[in-house]
Amino acid sequence: MNITAVNTLEIRVVEEVDQHFERSLKEYAATFEQIHGCLGYSVMRSTCEPNLWIFSGYWSAASVMTAHFESESMMALVNHLVASCVNLTFASFTPRIAGAEHDGAR
Repeated sequence: MNITAVNTLEIRVVEEVDQHFERSLKEYAATFEQIHGCLGYSVMRSTCEPNLWIFSGYWSAASVMTAHFESESMMALVNHLVASCVNLTFASFTPRIAGAEHDGAR
């Protein structure tokens, strides 16, 4: 399957976090990978900024990615991160190729 949509969540922690924080993010990623249409999820910690984590999802369709944003599991992650006092930056990407069908996310 081809990746047709990507979402990223930059997570900047204000205070030092323990290993439980990383384990929690990886557990969310593993849960999200089970969603129909999810091709994979990754959790990476920046080597340049130790307080920055990148949480990314790769999707077979923009519509599936968009539905994921409204899911209970995504809301649980966001609530968990807000309770952890982090700064969040969210982005999503879908290709726009002339003459090709697009999945409807704009």
